[in-house]
Amino acid sequence: MGAKKYTGPAQLYCEKCKKTLSEKEFYSTNNLEKYPNGKLPQCKKCITMHIDNWNPDTFLWIIEEMDVPWIPDEWNKLLASATRDGKKVTGLSILGKYKSKMSMVQYQKYRWKDNEYLNELAMHKIEEAMKNQGFSGAEID
Repeated sequence: MGAKKYTGPAQLYCEKCKKTLSEKEFYSTNNLEKYPNGKLPQCKKCITMHIDNWNPDTFLWIIEEMDVPWIPDEWNKLLASATRDGKKVTGLSILGKYKSKMSMVQYQKYRWKDNEYLNELAMHKIEEAMKNQGFSGAEID
């Protein structure tokens, strides 16, 4: 039995640009029922070409297809950081960073269906911080 020869990353076909590209050129997804290979069917370049980073309507469908939670505060932090650094901000750059962030330990157990719970949790943290700073109940509401 010889050693198995490494042939490099798998190649996938982009349904939009009709190109065969390295699997690294495709975003991963947690929705294995819909995407058994764990990859979205369009390459990163094609799937992000119409993203407006300031308009969630242009990218929330992608986040849902990735089956990761939507945490607006995390997206906005990444966007602020990228614009502060003076780099060209593209849908590809922010979406990739966001996807990486959602792979971190504190988020990896959550999915798209957990959005409501996570947003309630975030609001609770804000309310607690305001209470600790002396805001009244009426001011918090």
